[in-house]
Amino acid sequence: MEKGQKISIGEKLAFGAGDCGCNFVWNVLALFMTIYYTDSVMISAAAVGGIMLASRIFDGISDLVMGAIIDKTKTRWGKARPWLLWMAPFMAIALVLTFSVPDIGETGKIIYAFCTYFFLTVVVYTAANLPYNALLSFITDSQKERTSLSSVRFFMVNLLVIALAFITPPAAKALGWFGITSIYGIIAMCCLLITFFFCKERVQPVATKEENIGFLKSLSYLVKNKYFIYLTIIFVMDYIMFAVNSSSGMYYVKYIFHDENMFGVITLFCNIPLMLSCLFFQVIANKFGKWNCMIGGYVVMIIGFGIIALFPDNYYCALLGNVIAGIGRAPHNAGLFALVADVVDYGEWKTNKRIEGVTYSVTSFGMKVGGGVGGAIVGIVLAMGNYDGSALIQSASAITAIMAIYVYIPILICVLGVILMMTANIDKVYPQVIRELAIRRAKEN
Repeated sequence: MEKGQKISIGEKLAFGAGDCGCNFVWNVLALFMTIYYTDSVMISAAAVGGIMLASRIFDGISDLVMGAIIDKTKTRWGKARPWLLWMAPFMAIALVLTFSVPDIGETGKIIYAFCTYFFLTVVVYTAANLPYNALLSFITDSQKERTSLSSVRFFMVNLLVIALAFITPPAAKALGWFGITSIYGIIAMCCLLITFFFCKERVQPVATKEENIGFLKSLSYLVKNKYFIYLTIIFVMDYIMFAVNSSSGMYYVKYIFHDENMFGVITLFCNIPLMLSCLFFQVIANKFGKWNCMIGGYVVMIIGFGIIALFPDNYYCALLGNVIAGIGRAPHNAGLFALVADVVDYGEWKTNKRIEGVTYSVTSFGMKVGGGVGGAIVGIVLAMGNYDGSALIQSASAITAIMAIYVYIPILICVLGVILMMTANIDKVYPQVIRELAIRRAKEN
């Protein structure tokens, strides 16, 4: 695309619609899957952890394979867009099947849950979400426009998360899980189709015949891209943190405050500051850099989670802690995916090979492996605390387990994130990267 070309607000909204479609699946899983299995289907917490962890063993492979497939995809619609068209109906079907566990005995329910969860997350979600994330680097090569696109998408997604938190618990009781997920699935399908029809792929790589690069060769180039390694670790850590915190939210309000309706309130108090902060993220990132903003985000989240840890049963401290944690999450929600596009450029600059698909596998890999490991941690920790899904009042050890997954583990991950990100900074080299790539592309053209 031409240097300085602006992306219209309409296309930015269309791009954000695709992430909303993905998050009708991802956030329904993150917010309600565990408690659906343990409290509605009555699968043990340990078995739930096993289901999620086992699925993630295969997820890492499927992400890398899908990334290689995207790199080799060549259609009149581009490389990434066609996958949104092809996968849209399957997202709806797979979501409904996952939340339709039949009463076929403990073993039968576990097998059914594993098969449907595997199909949704390892196969369908990978084939839709990974191309969606890769689409960002095809829409524009402008760092500012990428940040703007990411900010818009996450503003829209956080509105969706608030709506899901308020609507889903009462809607599931009124319509059943089959009814509400059927509605969500249809909306998700429509959102993906909006992105397909109204977004364009503009960026063409420097002519390196990337379609002839083999899968193993692509991996060898990624190993030379140190920021791919950094970002993979950060993605996994962040999504473990998001998974344990979001999955335990319903347990926290149900057994600490004995009020399931409070879940929507704490989600609102977390996500409104998060959304507002995302609106200002581009301005702040332009001044301090996305990398530094993410370090600051970790520090702010430590403060927010720390307040909840110190005063776990104080209603106002729970709200305040979520407000602060929401502000801290903004640099990660808006900046993390924008950084992947920068890592694609860094890899092209470093190796003279542009491999969006496999590079963008870090997003799907990190989200799902992190989410799966986080889900497994939730199940394992609850089992260790002797959590009983049929009990109205939980034991002291179960309450400790709930607090561990809601705030203690997220605090630990944030501390490790600060330490890791203090050792590098892609923003310092990016101006040189994009300047030299522009010169190469000019020569090729």
